[in-house]
Parts: sequence; C-alpha cells; structure tokens
Amino acid sequence: MPLKYPLNYYDESGRLKPPIFIYIFLLFVCRGFLVLIISLSFREDSEALIRLFYPHPYHFYLSLLPLLPAAFALYLVSYRNKLWKETKFAIFKCLKPAMILALVIDLLIQSYILIQLQFAFSMSHGVSIFMCGLGLVYLIRSQHLKNLTNDWSRP
Repeated sequence: MPLKYPLNYYDESGRLKPPIFIYIFLLFVCRGFLVLIISLSFREDSEALIRLFYPHPYHFYLSLLPLLPAAFALYLVSYRNKLWKETKFAIFKCLKPAMILALVIDLLIQSYILIQLQFAFSMSHGVSIFMCGLGLVYLIRSQHLKNLTNDWSRP
C-alpha cells in the first residue's frame, strides 16, 4: 500500500505524526493556564501579571474552562504510544471533537468578554478570536487530521 504522505510525516512505528498546528492551537487554548504558571513563578507580585492579561478576575477563571477538553486532547497526542500499547484505539476518535470543543468554548468566552466590553477594540481579544476561527477552520478542513485519527484508531 503506498504512503499518503512523505516518510518524515510518520513516526518510528509507522503511524502519522500530529502536525505542529495541533500543538500550537492546544497551547493557545491553554494560555490561561500558562499565564497562571508564569505568574506563580514570580515571587514579588504574582497577581499583577494575571491582572495584566486579565483585568477582571472572572475573565481569568473563564479562560480556564477550555483547558479541560484541550488538556484531554493534549494527553491523547502526547501519550499516544502508551495508549497504543494498551490497545485503546477507540479513544482517538475523541481527539478532533475535543479540540473543536476547546476552540468553540474559547471563542464563546472571548465573545462574552467583548459583549461585556461593549465591543470596544482590544488587540488581545481580536487575536484570540482570529486564532480560534483559524483553528476551527483548520480542524474542520484538515485532511491530515482526518487521516491521522483514522490511522490512530485502527490496530
């Protein structure tokens, strides 16, 4: 059977490797958690860094909501070899819906925050909405991701 992709798209076991865009979008959705980790590393005033990115505390808490499906998708991508060894192939069908759910939740949160700001211009919210839209288009239209989940879901 001929390969659909060049040889560098496959790992040592002959399965498709995830594209770099998956990691980029998952880390983007987890940005609230990353801000939390970075702010905890500053001893003097960890709250000031959180307030810099999230002026209202509940915006920060809302930003942690998409972390659940994104962390699940990141777990599936990161521990795929371990899951293959345990023959848990069906769980990989949840990869694409989990990533889409994370981006949709993030898009809804950004829209909610913009509504509260009465659609005042904010570069950070604009970039966030753009990245969520770009991620959703990529996830829905990506043939590589479709082939990846099909490849990972079969023994």
